[in-house]
Amino acid sequence: MRQFLLTALVILFVSPLHAESVSLEELLQKTGAALMWDALGHKGQFSRDGNTVVFRAGDPWMVLNGRQLLPTGTVIEEQGRLIFSREAADTLYRVFGIQKNSSGYRLKTILLDPGHGGRDSGAIRHWKSDGVEIPLAEKDVVLEISLQLADKLKRLYPNKSILLTRGQDVYPTLEERVNMANKIDLAQREGMLYISIHANASLNSKAEGYEVWYLPKNYRRNVVDKSTFSGDSAIVPIINTLWEEEFTHESIRLADMILSNFQHQLGPGVPNRGRREESWFVVRNARMASVLLEVGFITNPNEAARLRQPEYLRKITLAIYNGIREFVDYFEKKGR
Repeated sequence: MRQFLLTALVILFVSPLHAESVSLEELLQKTGAALMWDALGHKGQFSRDGNTVVFRAGDPWMVLNGRQLLPTGTVIEEQGRLIFSREAADTLYRVFGIQKNSSGYRLKTILLDPGHGGRDSGAIRHWKSDGVEIPLAEKDVVLEISLQLADKLKRLYPNKSILLTRGQDVYPTLEERVNMANKIDLAQREGMLYISIHANASLNSKAEGYEVWYLPKNYRRNVVDKSTFSGDSAIVPIINTLWEEEFTHESIRLADMILSNFQHQLGPGVPNRGRREESWFVVRNARMASVLLEVGFITNPNEAARLRQPEYLRKITLAIYNGIREFVDYFEKKGR
């Protein structure tokens, strides 16, 4: 779980309406300063190495060490976000300097969740071979993809934690899968991904293609664990909203990267059903960026035939792998 500190409200975004603005995230990363924020008074205080700078949202000045008035651009509070003008940011850079050895973000953990398992086969289709019925079960398809994917990720990222909710034909409950994810301890500026992998089914046997699901933007949930929060509990709802927005932003970006790579690997003959919203249990309860992948329809005869081919599963695996790799590059370059 993430550690939430009053001095680390770091995931705040720059509105696209303020092209010359600087995010709080970037300011904290570059200066190494800590922020104390009074949500009721709309006042903040940056501090580092004995220097303090106090500001109030909307005022065109800051106060250095309680004595010196610093004329500067404004800091805007907009829908729970702090937006710093370039002038305000430059003032803080002059006071605190820019740390050359400041670290960016690190994606610490990638949790792969092959759907179903054990007594729960998921979608299933039977094939006849020499008079014998051979089942193609979703639980087996997604486990094979997940095992291949975990192996590739472990080789690419030997210093990251690559985890599986199941590595064999067993059935963890949905609660057990999500709890495994939410119990992972993350330090400040560390993140993780939850990727649930499924194969699809439909009453319409012509339904075909892949899709990626994420939690609807307007779905409200608790992502802040109050037991790990140090500071005024009155600002927990504000921080919760900020994290909700950040996780949604990250989930959408990850979904788009995976979809792009599906299209590249599987070609134009396999329909791209796109990015979709739904409050599936795992994505609404995972307190992190999370997506649910549907790699194809077992109920479609042509797609089921492809899903039986080891080479096709390797292409699916490679597409997810490349999508994750692109996301890790994006995530770990933030703030640099």
